[in-house]
Amino acid sequence: MLIASGVVLYSTGPIMLQASSLSGPAFSFWRLLIGAGLLAALAVGSSRRRRVPVLPGGEGRRWTAIAGVCFGVHQLLFMTAVKLTSVVDVSLMNALAPVATALGAWWMFRERPGPRFFAWSALAIGGGAWLAVQASGPTGNPLGMAMAIANVVCFAGFFLSSKRGREHVDVLPFLAGVMTVGVLLVGAFVAVAGVDVGSATRTDLLLAFGVAAGPGALGHFVMTWPLRWVPANIPPVMRLAQPALSGVLALLVLGEPLGWVHAAGGLVVVVGAAGAVLSRDGRALQREAREGAGVPSGQTTAISLSTSRALRTPTG
Repeated sequence: MLIASGVVLYSTGPIMLQASSLSGPAFSFWRLLIGAGLLAALAVGSSRRRRVPVLPGGEGRRWTAIAGVCFGVHQLLFMTAVKLTSVVDVSLMNALAPVATALGAWWMFRERPGPRFFAWSALAIGGGAWLAVQASGPTGNPLGMAMAIANVVCFAGFFLSSKRGREHVDVLPFLAGVMTVGVLLVGAFVAVAGVDVGSATRTDLLLAFGVAAGPGALGHFVMTWPLRWVPANIPPVMRLAQPALSGVLALLVLGEPLGWVHAAGGLVVVVGAAGAVLSRDGRALQREAREGAGVPSGQTTAISLSTSRALRTPTG
């Protein structure tokens, strides 16, 4: 599934951020600047090939701007929080993401998952919350953890506005617009706050490019493209597995400790997330979303298509 691929790609971002020598806002600026350039080039190339306008209009422009503001603030909060605390601490705050997204999805899309979906999600959220408490003990930075929680709310806003925006604009112009708005917002912040972005080393820029090209471009593409056909409640539950992946990568790459608490909690999160998505209520939620998007029952859905086909023939 494309959503699962996006979760894997997202889990690599915190590792590259933590390996850099830049502050959170400075890294965010370079990551967004590079990402905006990459996605703008892809959007222009795709639009020329398909002979369609590259800039969204009307509602598409509005939701692109909203998503861009949410994403820019999310980037500042997320990257600063990672620097203040640890990859595991910040990643584990994603346990709150399904709650924030579910509230927004009920208001914006009238999604009402059934009790089985909620029960399995509660198991995954409980595992993530328990891990967060363990990880943020005496060594956890309170400001960093607070910023990590605020980051989750902003990312939920970005995700929900992305789903709404995908009803009006193709994925590449949408993401290019989001990154452009995001870098303008972050650029204004670093200018006012006097953040030093000129001290970036070659390694820092390579790491920023890695985040922009991997989780930033490809990761957002495979996560955002299917949103027209996927219920808003599904991806946040699947993303609960991201802390387990980030924790393992942090152990292997950065040497951050990963004890039995993280291993056991990560297993609980993965089991709960899988149970929610595969439960009868989870399948019904996915079926309703497909039918609402005009995909007949029994027809192969967008999320089951290969990434290569998606890149070759993106739909509006």
